[in-house]
Amino acid sequence: MKKRFGFALMLLCQCSFMSAQIDGKLKEDIRNTGYIHSPLPLDYSKAYETHGIHKKVLASEMLCDMERMDKWSHKGIGAIAQTDERSRNGKYSLRLTAPSQPDSLPDWGLGRGTCMATFDAGGASWEKYNRIRFYIYPDCEGARSIYLNLYVENEGEIKVPDKYGREGYHEINLTNRQWNECFVEMTELPRDKVTRLSFAIEVFGRERTMGDSLQFDVDGVELQTVESPEAVSGWAPAAGRIIYSTTGYRPGSRKSAIVRVREHNGQFSLIDYKSNRPVYAGEVKSVRSPIGAFETVDFSAFSEEGEYLIKVGDVVTPFPFYINNNVWENSAWRVTNFMFTERCGYPVPGKHGACHSDLNGEHNGHCFTANGGWHDAADMSQVALHTGETAFAFFEMAQKAKEKGNADLYLRLMEEAQWGLDYIMKTRLGNGYRVQAWWTNLWTDGLIGTIDDAGGRQVYTHNGAFENFLLSGIEAYASTVIENDLMLKENLRKIAKEDFGFAVKRFEETEYNELFADDERAAATQSHYMAAISWAAGMLYKLTGENYYAHKAAEAIKYTIQCQRTEPLGDKNKTRGFFYRNLSRRSIVHFAHHSRENLFMQALVSLCETQPSHPDYPSWANAIKLYGEYLKSITPYVQPYGMLPSGVYHIDEVKDSVGFYAMHIGISRGGAEADYREQLENGFRLDGEHYLRAFPVWFSFKGNTAVHLATGKSAALCGKFLNDPELTDIAEQQLFWVVGKNPFGQSLIWGEGSNYMQQYAALPGETVGEIPVGIQSRFNEDTPYWPQFNTATYKEVWATAAGKWLSLISEF
Repeated sequence: MKKRFGFALMLLCQCSFMSAQIDGKLKEDIRNTGYIHSPLPLDYSKAYETHGIHKKVLASEMLCDMERMDKWSHKGIGAIAQTDERSRNGKYSLRLTAPSQPDSLPDWGLGRGTCMATFDAGGASWEKYNRIRFYIYPDCEGARSIYLNLYVENEGEIKVPDKYGREGYHEINLTNRQWNECFVEMTELPRDKVTRLSFAIEVFGRERTMGDSLQFDVDGVELQTVESPEAVSGWAPAAGRIIYSTTGYRPGSRKSAIVRVREHNGQFSLIDYKSNRPVYAGEVKSVRSPIGAFETVDFSAFSEEGEYLIKVGDVVTPFPFYINNNVWENSAWRVTNFMFTERCGYPVPGKHGACHSDLNGEHNGHCFTANGGWHDAADMSQVALHTGETAFAFFEMAQKAKEKGNADLYLRLMEEAQWGLDYIMKTRLGNGYRVQAWWTNLWTDGLIGTIDDAGGRQVYTHNGAFENFLLSGIEAYASTVIENDLMLKENLRKIAKEDFGFAVKRFEETEYNELFADDERAAATQSHYMAAISWAAGMLYKLTGENYYAHKAAEAIKYTIQCQRTEPLGDKNKTRGFFYRNLSRRSIVHFAHHSRENLFMQALVSLCETQPSHPDYPSWANAIKLYGEYLKSITPYVQPYGMLPSGVYHIDEVKDSVGFYAMHIGISRGGAEADYREQLENGFRLDGEHYLRAFPVWFSFKGNTAVHLATGKSAALCGKFLNDPELTDIAEQQLFWVVGKNPFGQSLIWGEGSNYMQQYAALPGETVGEIPVGIQSRFNEDTPYWPQFNTATYKEVWATAAGKWLSLISEF
């Protein structure tokens, strides 16, 4: 008791010092929200839309001022009409109305139905214009997340939408009961024969405070040509830009930026933001890599803490960034804020009431409710393993805050971690069975037996060994770090052992035969599965000290190590160190969209730390060394950005039809061979049989954040174990990419750093700290693609990406 009190007192004594490193406005917001027990206020001052609307307009054409309705048609629920009730400038506007809770399921549309107003564009070419500007007035009683959708359809050489229904769809996040001036740049959207432009209300149920109807007035739809449109594809930044980490850098970080400035004298300067005086100068250097030629600046030698700007020629970064030893702390608070708003079954002020109490399932003749944990994304679904892994990331980050003596952050992270942990405990159904997932994109009505919960149709229960192994490891880790609830610690120890036992029994019965079911095992492989077993056993060995778990951990990893490529490929870098899916060594481990690449190194490092005298220790350490060499060998392909490439692919992997098609969502079996080959050929050829891709091979579900952050976690673990600063830098470069050191100069975390763009937030609404699935590549290309068009999956906010972020920053 005295020991715990003494540590808490030490934390409190250090807290004011540590919190002083947070920017003043955020510090004030954290306190005003009760340390994030209501959402942080939205800061639009550094948002892209705030500044992008003011770009110089070079040409324009009014597409529709709503004075005539003859080209407009309606489809779906609700109605459209011309109105002058609140029109701008004394003119008419187009009104869309829809019920918030229709009485029946729709024949067409999303969720509970879609009200769509479509303008006949007549097959016109819009190629001379690069932006659509329009105004929207929402009047939605009690609605706390307000958005309307814009669709553009093209019947020209390239069809829009594409075959996966991604291109040309744009969700606009809005402020209720005021005119919103909106725009979307369409620089690279195919628009040589535009047939339709539509606005649509997508109805996803009635949240607690909502009224009976949704109403939107639309006016002044105009085509524009603007100066300096954003870059949306490729590796080259837009002209006149400096690409940098908009959050900042640690004093010991490799601090660099990429510049595309036409006129300069070969020098750059670092400007102190407060004094507006130069504090450091250096050369602008030319570099070349497989992705092109660039100019870069490096100020790694400068380490004084403060806020700074970069100046090259007449171009200055628009907002300051930090150099600070705790530079990632702000993002931990903001991402915690996002996850707080994603809580299910909890009243989040300003966002939603206690939700989804009617979602239920049946097991062994008993009915149970399935709400809790965190919603998975912009929809309202829940995946138990995602919740567990995110809780684990919160626990990891909490331990880093504890190390640094930051009591406020430590306590808040531990609280949020235990919210997620409670869900994986609550949904254990006995004998290895648990709620695996439930799927809904609705605010449900709270009544069991109505059409929006369907008596368990959406709740999926299963006895899955893979899930139970991982969750047992998470439970064990939680038991080791929770200090303020001894009964919870004790219970977690008990259920961690039980769940590991259930997983062993199930695995002995099925082995890998359950790998390719329609759930979390779809992305797993045999080598990855065995790494999961080893890691979980390692967590239990740390908790219990029982040799049974030490033996299980050491035995399971043998299979994984046998799947590691130790002989070099035929490329100039002699690439090796990656893992095959299984002992046949036909297909390499990859992830698209989701990723658990980090499990390999988590298992191996855990073994080395807990069993340093084991006879197999040299093979474990060698596997870590080989993997670290692999990461260092592939990173140069995408310099100077530093984003870790997706990995090495064999030309015949698509022939492994069971594994390949199980991994890729939204494609039919046998239909991907030509696309797969083209995607490889757009990557980097290593030898006659192998290619390296910057982005994953993927099809419908795209977005790279979880993929490269998970690999970044691996780099951090390798770097720490091997005492290799190059690997540690590779890990941190993944963070820099997310917060602005990408070709688009945008922070992907809303409210963190600067130049953050609207994201597909849908039901939870725009939120500080939201982080999307991530930057994608277009079609079969292997270059970044990040249009302003705001849709799933790539711009959908995602709890998994938040967890990967927290897990990686915990290493710094």
